[in-house]
Amino acid sequence: MIITNNRSLSRLAAVQTLFQYNFNARMQLHEFKNINNKEISEIFETIKNLNHGIIEFKGLKLDKDWFLMLVNAVFNKKSKIDSILSNFLNDDWSIERMDHTLINILRCAYVEFNGFSKIPPKVIINEYTNIAASFFNKTEVNFINGVLDKVSNSLIH
Repeated sequence: MIITNNRSLSRLAAVQTLFQYNFNARMQLHEFKNINNKEISEIFETIKNLNHGIIEFKGLKLDKDWFLMLVNAVFNKKSKIDSILSNFLNDDWSIERMDHTLINILRCAYVEFNGFSKIPPKVIINEYTNIAASFFNKTEVNFINGVLDKVSNSLIH
């Protein structure tokens, strides 16, 4: 994984946080009721501290505003985002059966495609396939790339 700037690191932290939310819900642990509550701040601090210790991230700092924007958007619009994303999946894939990290990568990317038209689609695709590569093998990375390419093309036309 190549993380070269604060925004890239914040994207990774958002995916990590959203995964933690899904994990808690799935394991019937304490669920977050509000994305801005104390638990989310604690997760942000934990991820910041963990990522700070990684040599590749030295000199980088989480952009808390970007992080919160991504996490809030996914948290508050998850059903709508999932409904839209499901239109870009092959019949043998479903949001419900998808790995939580994969779907949160797609959700965050969708938020950027939909809300930040000044960021070139290729940059968004590259950022999120890069994040996917840190968690998955080539098959899943290609899956992310294909879905995000379809999403970006639909928003352009």
